[in-house]
Amino acid sequence: MIKKYIIKKEISMEFRNNTSLFLITPTMCVLIIVFPILSENRFRIENDIFLIVELLFLIIFVTLFSIRNPLDEQKLVKELNFGSIKKVDYFYSKTVSEIIIFYPQIILLLILFSGFTNTSLNASLLHISLAVMFFCLNAIMINLFFQVFTSFSNRFVQFTLIVPIYIGFAILIAPLWLGVNQEISNIYLVMYLGITLVVYAFTNFYLRSTK
Repeated sequence: MIKKYIIKKEISMEFRNNTSLFLITPTMCVLIIVFPILSENRFRIENDIFLIVELLFLIIFVTLFSIRNPLDEQKLVKELNFGSIKKVDYFYSKTVSEIIIFYPQIILLLILFSGFTNTSLNASLLHISLAVMFFCLNAIMINLFFQVFTSFSNRFVQFTLIVPIYIGFAILIAPLWLGVNQEISNIYLVMYLGITLVVYAFTNFYLRSTK
């Protein structure tokens, strides 16, 4: 069950967090501005290079997002026990709050990248929005699962395991951004939806089995 007060608390903490996305986003914006200048001193790059670099920025951005504020498992358990909150409720509430924080910023990242590099994605706004939403949801669930429900306390180990998964999620976006025809785009979106449902089903099963 989603707890509204947890969502409000997480969003409020994000504004007070010195390593939050509100510092990460400007940093990424600077990189976006600098990249075209370094790329043969011009403000336009080829679309193929643009796609590869944008996916790279997306992976870097979600990685920074994942490691920006690591959870303290012992402290978290104490807080949940004190507030009589189940891990499953915390997980879903935290997921919603992370989407509210992350999704608008990743859209802003794409807009800024397109603006400063004078290029655009060869896909409809709906396909871009859905693909980014699926990417965000999968990345958030995977990150929270590793932080809350695994014994990998070492952040480097978590980073090593999570980044290849993020790369896989990003690769699925590439065909949509390349501008394949409508039928193939729909197939890729259905595939992405299926992967999202599998990740959700696995997470939900694990949550229910560890109550």
